[in-house]
Amino acid sequence: MTDRATGFEAELRNAFTADGLVLDADLDARQYRCARGQIGALMGEIPPGAYIALLMRFPALTLAGLVGHAALRTDPKDHYWPDFWDAIGRDRDPAFETVVGQLIGDLLRECGLRDVPSLRESSVVPLLKLHAGPTVPTVDALVGVIEDHVAAGHEPTGVAVLERLTEQGFEHRRRALPADYRVLLQHAPEVAVGLLNRLCELLLATVVHPDTWTPDAITPGTADLPRAMLESVLDRVRRTPFLNDDAAARDLCRHRAPDLRFDAIDGEVRIVVPARDDAAVWRVWTGDAPEELAVPAGEAIALPIGVAVRESVLIRLDTGVRRSVPLFDPADPIIVFADDGRRISRFESLPAGEVLVLMPRDADLVSGTRRKIAVTDTVPAPWEGWELRTVDLAGHTELTLKRDGRAGRTRRILPVESPAYALPEPIAGVTTADGDPVYGERPLVDLPAHDGDDTKEWRVRVRRAGDLDWLIDYPWAAADYVTSADPFDGLEEPLVGRFEIAAGDSYGLDRRLTVVLAEGLEVTHDPVVRLPQADGLAESVSELVAETGLKIDEGELAFGPGDTERVATVHAGDDDLPLLIRPPHAEIRFEHPGHPSAWQTSLPTIGVDDAGAGRLTVRVPGAVDVSFALLDGDGDIVREWAADSRAGTEFTLAARSVVDAAKRLLRGSLVALIEDEHGDSGEAEVARVARSASTSQAPVADSAAGADALTAEWLRLDTVQAAEVAAPAPDAAPIEAVGAPADELLTADPTASLIALGDSPVAPSRIPALLIRSGLAERVFTAPEPYDGAHPNPYVSCLLATSAIVDPASPQRDELQSYLATRGGDDLLRVIATGRMEDPRTGVFDRNVLAVDAMARAQVESLFERFRIVPGPLVDLDMRTAATIEAFHRRAEWMTDPVSLEAPRYVNKTLRDVRRASPELYDLIAARNEALDGVDTISNPWMLLSMQSLAFAAIGRLQAYGRLKQPVLTDEGRAMWATLADYCPAMVAADLLIANAVAVRSDALDRVRAKK
Repeated sequence: MTDRATGFEAELRNAFTADGLVLDADLDARQYRCARGQIGALMGEIPPGAYIALLMRFPALTLAGLVGHAALRTDPKDHYWPDFWDAIGRDRDPAFETVVGQLIGDLLRECGLRDVPSLRESSVVPLLKLHAGPTVPTVDALVGVIEDHVAAGHEPTGVAVLERLTEQGFEHRRRALPADYRVLLQHAPEVAVGLLNRLCELLLATVVHPDTWTPDAITPGTADLPRAMLESVLDRVRRTPFLNDDAAARDLCRHRAPDLRFDAIDGEVRIVVPARDDAAVWRVWTGDAPEELAVPAGEAIALPIGVAVRESVLIRLDTGVRRSVPLFDPADPIIVFADDGRRISRFESLPAGEVLVLMPRDADLVSGTRRKIAVTDTVPAPWEGWELRTVDLAGHTELTLKRDGRAGRTRRILPVESPAYALPEPIAGVTTADGDPVYGERPLVDLPAHDGDDTKEWRVRVRRAGDLDWLIDYPWAAADYVTSADPFDGLEEPLVGRFEIAAGDSYGLDRRLTVVLAEGLEVTHDPVVRLPQADGLAESVSELVAETGLKIDEGELAFGPGDTERVATVHAGDDDLPLLIRPPHAEIRFEHPGHPSAWQTSLPTIGVDDAGAGRLTVRVPGAVDVSFALLDGDGDIVREWAADSRAGTEFTLAARSVVDAAKRLLRGSLVALIEDEHGDSGEAEVARVARSASTSQAPVADSAAGADALTAEWLRLDTVQAAEVAAPAPDAAPIEAVGAPADELLTADPTASLIALGDSPVAPSRIPALLIRSGLAERVFTAPEPYDGAHPNPYVSCLLATSAIVDPASPQRDELQSYLATRGGDDLLRVIATGRMEDPRTGVFDRNVLAVDAMARAQVESLFERFRIVPGPLVDLDMRTAATIEAFHRRAEWMTDPVSLEAPRYVNKTLRDVRRASPELYDLIAARNEALDGVDTISNPWMLLSMQSLAFAAIGRLQAYGRLKQPVLTDEGRAMWATLADYCPAMVAADLLIANAVAVRSDALDRVRAKK
């Protein structure tokens, strides 16, 4: 027996991975039982109690037997040692258990395996379970977790499961993960993430490729799962196929989910909506007003994200399918992009080299050591206040973003001895139908230099995406220098199609890459960027050539003024690859309140007589600067402007500036002066200027084609509101002349109307004024049942969730509470629970604000910039402070409006009613008055804005719940409140949430008392 055990000991040591787990040796159930049985047999060949000699002579065998017993157990009860002695057929001997506890660290070091001392302080069993990996019950539970995740419409990947279940603020979701897996995730995260990713891919493949990925055809090599774990999965799938009773979820599995990409050529962060077999219309929220995207069958669409937003939500309008794409957590505002532009999840280890990081410019990156992280390049980001940094992570083990003294989550960095992929430049203007980049050259795998006398081998494999079998499965021996290996070595060129590449040496170090190749293809576009002209885009020609044996259906593609993309197919043998050829081109969007707008290539018309609050935005790929010039009918320059704002390659100018400068013109044109990254400049007409009415004056019904009555009414009211803002009442007009009667259509069903407003293409900054002007701010909202804070607009969702959470019978209380804390803020949750805020005098007008009254705007902006760079919960201190600074910048305009004189009188008359109806709200208002102690409000009446805003909100919400003895908010008062919202939308919006929370709480308490 000793001789047999010696041979098994040598095999096991060779199978173990440095700093790995026993799990990495990929032993099957038979081998585990063999190791366990040999321990029992060896005990019969040694003197009684000579366990130290046994363990030190056979450390690998001992570990395999003990870990194997943990892996084979199916009883969740903790009877490890009694079951172990029963399994080996010997009487229990506590002395052996004691020796194992004393020597387990030595055994692991001797075998080069990972030791976690904290897991063996009182018992070795937790450490043995860690090395065993997921057991049968754990695997069954994980399959159920993935099934629930996908059935709810979320992306079916391991990292997506983990991101959702461990989202900060939603701690209750973690309970869905099995306890053993949570331990593995904590102490061996790279193994836990890798196994969950492979498990998701396997389950997905059984749905997407049911004819090939059958339980009988799947092997440990094709599934890349430990044998014991794979057997559990296959048994589960044989009993009940994955998502067997959910046809809708299985259909979602067959289509790619929208994902986040960074386009290095255009410098844009984009949401890519992949192609489907059928055409679809998606409504997409990206932090601004939602847009509706018509996605043709077989095509993908990429939508740029121009503002910092924590997540993008997409809803397919014909089916109601909802997709959420997370971007960042406000407590950890960082996005890391891979070479191919995809977002790297915080659960994925970062390469030990250069990566691209999108982060606030006032934040720092730290590694946990004194050594600084090297920044090799910095460029402006597409989001205001953010920047793109290329950082070198070589020599570091972790990466953490630190901002304002607070550290975010720590991200792991791969060991120096890790494979890395070297990607060529993608072919410009060419993608797949799903929006994936296409490469004309093979990527390489850089195998690291190995320092040591032992032989180090890396396993490199390649297969076509979706196939069972690997085309290449080859060991590469490491050298004492970096080896650039061709993972496709042995496959003849040209390679065409989508390929999956895997390189690594264990489950913990398993690096994957999926690429689309059209080997040898080169594409040139003339011109490089198509610019707008009178009848559409400038004509262009794209030439496709190949130096290899690649065959191209059509080598020259001509694009007319109305063409933006063409499909070309390339062939190699029996392999075909349809490609979407889309030459880079500029786009224009002319936005106007009350009228949906979309990116277009045709020139809009700006009416000289139009005094609306429209804005024109141009997007030019590769542009680093764009300015504007107004030309008259003879082509002479009338006036020039720098862009009002910039987001990546998008540059915006207020249409009012053009209208004011074109008053004396009969016709003209607005021209964009474009500078690219090479310093070259050009110009393109981006709008016509004419006496005739602009497109912004088209009937609302035409703009709202396909919209329901509520949406059309919101758009109509938005147009009216914009006109009132653009042409305020004259100074002499009595306040009664600008009354705002409630809109009967919009107030008939308050909840439906609120949801329609959140779904409409109305800019978020205009929503508070519309809520007030319509009369909806004085109505009660009833959350749909069940409700878990699911509306994509967080402001709308917080209003509804506040009503839902006070229901003690709500089945979603944990989810609602977490949503309100993360999207609304801890203070909002505190108000709902107690009627009070932590400190209601913060984030409002106070003496500190008065101190900056004499400063220039740029100086004030620099002082308070950090409050608005990262959007946080709606009512947290930073957001309230940002809202106050926004109002501060409008103080002079507010004081010139006659409403500013009437509003204080109106508010003062109503405070007694507020005090009588709600002492809690009155105390919050009074606290804002206390913040003004020592401030001369007679000389600076605008300092009362914070108090007036909350007072109006209190009146409106108390009136909604019938808590006032008689109606206090009249049409004139509603008009004043709406005007205040026009000037200070963020402040009014936050105060409306606070007042609503107090009113909802009081109403809920009254109902509880009534029941008693």
